Amino acid sequence: MIQILPVPAERLPTFCREKGLQSPAPLRGYTACQGDCSLGWCLVAQGEPCLVLGVEAEDSLLADGLLRGALFPLYEGGARQYRFAAPAAAPLPERYVTAGCGELSELFAPCCQKEEKG
Repeated sequence: MIQILPVPAERLPTFCREKGLQSPAPLRGYTACQGDCSLGWCLVAQGEPCLVLGVEAEDSLLADGLLRGALFPLYEGGARQYRFAAPAAAPLPERYVTAGCGELSELFAPCCQKEEKG
């Protein structure tokens, strides 16, 4: 079974150093693993827009799950946009805006609202 778990707050500075990333605070980090095997990770800095510092995963669905896990609490807390600090190292679903700012509401709007738009 694949698990997507938050990186504990006390481990985030070390996690950032391991990934070669600057660690602006506050951060959210998530890892995906299957047993002891790491399948991916994501780091996001809180702000407006939220800054995706990095995401790596074996496929686009796993990258999507990692990003949603990291971004949703920020969206619930009032953040409205996100942007990538650098090109994503993982394949991403088409709905993600990777150049410039993307709208978090486009990622988290209820399915019925998305259907009404299309």
